[in-house]
Amino acid sequence: MKKSFAALCALALFVAIAPAAQEDMTRLPAGAKVYVQPMEGFETYIAAAFQKKKVPVILVASKENADYEMTGSSERDKAGWSKRIFGSGRDAVRASIQIVNIKTGAIVCAIASDKSDAWSGMKSAAEHIAKNVAKKIKEDSK
Repeated sequence: MKKSFAALCALALFVAIAPAAQEDMTRLPAGAKVYVQPMEGFETYIAAAFQKKKVPVILVASKENADYEMTGSSERDKAGWSKRIFGSGRDAVRASIQIVNIKTGAIVCAIASDKSDAWSGMKSAAEHIAKNVAKKIKEDSK
């Protein structure tokens, strides 16, 4: 009887702890080491934006030193003649990133930016993404 009670208590403890451990795999904690994969030049804008917006992560130069990996893509549509004459004259920029926990493969953050009139092109999209990553980290820490 004592053995079955102890086993039942151990099972209950495991069931109570398991969701909390699993929940941590889907969070991006402050101070996390993030490796930024090359993104055809957009990674430079991302790195600068993370510093400007003070995103509380550590960007590392090699994947071996990272806990998380950021991948993404970006594209820019130059403003056509009609947009230059009748519109804002600014380019359209679309970019998206995802941050993955290297150990578990869990996607902890995925953000897209679609700027139809980007004042500063790729910089605008990168800063929009950085602002939202910082917001996600703050929400996850609550």
